[in-house]
Amino acid sequence: MEINTYCPECENGIFLDRFPEKGLIHCHQCSKGRWATGTGGLNPDGSLYKCGICGGTEFYRRKDFNTKLGLWIIGLGFGLALIFHTWFLKILIAMAILDFILYWLLPEIGVCYYCESIYRGVPLPSKVVGFDLKIHDEYKFKNKTPVE
Repeated sequence: MEINTYCPECENGIFLDRFPEKGLIHCHQCSKGRWATGTGGLNPDGSLYKCGICGGTEFYRRKDFNTKLGLWIIGLGFGLALIFHTWFLKILIAMAILDFILYWLLPEIGVCYYCESIYRGVPLPSKVVGFDLKIHDEYKFKNKTPVE
C-alpha cells in the first residue's frame, strides 16, 4: 500500500507505505506537516474502508495517470497532425489507440473526497465508483466532515 497526501502548509507531497499513527505526520520540506486521525482501516477482504489521514469513508476511483502528461501528449499529437497534415487522420487515430491502451493498462487508485489522499496498491470495494461532483461539493462547500 502507498498513501500520498500533502502538507497543508507548503503543499509538499508526503508519501507513506502504511496507515499513519494518530498525530502529526512531519513534512520534510517545512517541518510542520499534516495531522492524521490514525483510524485508517481495511475491510476483511483487504479492500480500503477508512482513510488513515482523515478517517473518511467516501472515496472515488480513477486511473493512475498524470493529467499534465496526458495534456502534453494530446497537444503533441494534435501539433504533429497539423504539421504533417497529409497524415492528419492517421496521427489522430494513433493517439486514440495510445489513449485506449493506456486506459486498459494503468491501475486504478482510490482518492479520499475529504482530504484528497491517494491510495495505491490496495483493492477498492465495488461501492467505490468514479468521481461524483455532488459528494465533492458537499465536502468542499458545505463543510461536511467525515463520520468517525
